[in-house]
Amino acid sequence: MTLNTDKSPSVTDALNTRITCRDFLDTPVPDEVLMRILNTALRSPSGGNLQPWKLHVMTGETLTKFKATCVERMMAGKQEVPTYPAYPSPLWEPQRSWRYKLGEDMYAKIGIEKDNKMGRLAWLAQNGKFFEAPVGIIITGDKRLEQPQYMDIGILLQSIMLLAREEGLHTAPQGWWRNWSSVSQDLLDIPEEEEVLVGMSLGYGNPEHKVNDLYADRASLSELAKFYK
Repeated sequence: MTLNTDKSPSVTDALNTRITCRDFLDTPVPDEVLMRILNTALRSPSGGNLQPWKLHVMTGETLTKFKATCVERMMAGKQEVPTYPAYPSPLWEPQRSWRYKLGEDMYAKIGIEKDNKMGRLAWLAQNGKFFEAPVGIIITGDKRLEQPQYMDIGILLQSIMLLAREEGLHTAPQGWWRNWSSVSQDLLDIPEEEEVLVGMSLGYGNPEHKVNDLYADRASLSELAKFYK
């Protein structure tokens, strides 16, 4: 499947054409489009209407400085303790195989062999540049939140992703930013009682980059659902 850059006319189309976009054009997202997406996304449901999210939305010079700071710290060999680990460890089947296949499919698209560890690390570091997207978002939440509120934040992310497709845009949700929370803490107005939970790249996907041809597999309904009558 090649990258669909058309505006999505329906929720079904938005879901079917959404990918995790890993290379963006530098075309700015008009302010009115960005505000329309985010304002509408705030209608997302949350348990008890807690609305447990805070959005830190970066463009322009702020985003440029944010990316440069992250790259500088990565190049210096610094490592941080993630806010939360990306996955359970050890990961079990079939999730382990699903994750492995996704990675191998992605690297195959861009021609980075399995033994090219430096190439793979360099590509992974593109996370720190928001994949060159013109909009970078960091979502934080109070440290006292519980798991149900994290699920609510996931609903918000889904709303942003689908609304972006409606506008002909693409996104990349990035748990990766939990690994570099100091950049957000140092450069953004984040209170001490809040922590970095997730990030997101948003913009116009680059249809010329092969990585954006990756259309991740999904398990069948019969594998994941049981029906009771």
